[in-house]
Amino acid sequence: MPPLKRGKAAPDRRTADKTAGKTGRRTKAPLTDRQAQAASFIRRRQVQAMRRIGTAVVVVTVVGGGVGLWAAGLYPVIGTRMANMVPSLSDISGLTVSRLEISGTKNLDPEEVVLASGVEKGQKIGDIDLGVVREQVESIGWVRTARVSRILPGTIQIAVTERVPYAFWQENRELRLIDRNGVEITQKDLAHFAKLPLVVGQGAPAHARSLFELMESEPALAPRVQAAVRVGDRRWDLRLANGVNVRLPEAGADTAWHKLAALERHEGILERDILNVDLRLPDRITVRLTPDAADARREAAAAAAKAAKAAKAKELNDEG
Repeated sequence: MPPLKRGKAAPDRRTADKTAGKTGRRTKAPLTDRQAQAASFIRRRQVQAMRRIGTAVVVVTVVGGGVGLWAAGLYPVIGTRMANMVPSLSDISGLTVSRLEISGTKNLDPEEVVLASGVEKGQKIGDIDLGVVREQVESIGWVRTARVSRILPGTIQIAVTERVPYAFWQENRELRLIDRNGVEITQKDLAHFAKLPLVVGQGAPAHARSLFELMESEPALAPRVQAAVRVGDRRWDLRLANGVNVRLPEAGADTAWHKLAALERHEGILERDILNVDLRLPDRITVRLTPDAADARREAAAAAAKAAKAAKAKELNDEG
């Protein structure tokens, strides 16, 4: 029997029985300190169980029998029953999904978020696993991150952060929109992003981020890149808007890119009639002219040689 409070006598069972005979019911004995603490603990655990389904405030009264179970060491049974009660509380309180709120979509159709979430109106709101819903929404290519919230009495909120399209990736004649990390976003409605650059070839998405960072290191050159071709999954060839092809090396691509930018600033090399700028060798730059420029250069060289020959002949004649 639990210890009694000091200064108070234990209730006399015979007196309690006599009183019960007069009133028709037995007077309940006051709770001991230990029983009061047990009752308070049980109430806290019940409130925690209710909060798992989003109930803001729960008031639970525990008397005689529940405290007796605690004193007998049967509280784990109560805890188990409370856990089993959680889903049924939705039925009791009528807590079902009546509204889905989608926010953060710009390029993505909100209805696609709803379908991916798997949440339906009328579904028990306490049965919804918010973590599973988040994972399902983040499986959409457009979605970088998602946050899912349960707002009582019946609202599920899904806030998404979209990926930012950065380039197209072409492989096997198929185009895909990717972000700056090379993550595939979508293959649909690509016409809206026609001004974005193109990366081509096997392994291009996996190395896209480092390429984009390289290009952005020279802000004057970066916007002039229309396409980047991954060669042998080792290095890049860059196609500029004016048709010039820039061949970057496998190692030291950053050095070569800065060298090209310096040549463009000081000599305007990319404005000349050239087809290719080969930067693959660290100690030299090889430039290939356009056919017209090559023809013009050959004609100029021939004319110079002819003029030199004529001058030489005239000099000999004068001496004679």
